[in-house]
Amino acid sequence: MLAVLAVFSVFMSVAVAAQAEETERTGSVEGRGYIWAKGVGTAILDGHGRVQMAIDGDVVIYDLAGDAVVKIGAVPEEEPDGNGAQLREVNPTTTYTFDNFRGRMQIVGSDFRIEAEGEMKFRGHGEGVVEVDGRGWWKTLRKRGTWNGAVLHFGGAEVQES
Repeated sequence: MLAVLAVFSVFMSVAVAAQAEETERTGSVEGRGYIWAKGVGTAILDGHGRVQMAIDGDVVIYDLAGDAVVKIGAVPEEEPDGNGAQLREVNPTTTYTFDNFRGRMQIVGSDFRIEAEGEMKFRGHGEGVVEVDGRGWWKTLRKRGTWNGAVLHFGGAEVQES
């Protein structure tokens, strides 16, 4: 799993400049927001934009607007050439459930909720609220913290306290 996360971190290493103003347990990024997180536990993300995730666990995705595109792929070490398979689109529905899922996924939409449990690494670009609990770290462009029940707002026009 560490190899998967290491390879996935290469994909997640691109950072785009944005202004951030945050408190210790809450963050907000003006305009288009970014959040990165890695850990073991639970993560709930409500928002819109794009989320990329590598996970070994359970994931439920609720497409609240009916326009989400969900793609999934295998972890790199499970492919014959050692590279990750291309992400393939999953048939559209309003609720996507992946039990005991081990791989990568991408969610793009205008209003969705992701509930994940397990060992994961993800990044989000857009606007929303992320709740993370368990053991792990999170960061925005200018702030870092640990999971421990943190509630993070990203991408809004103003700082939001939780």
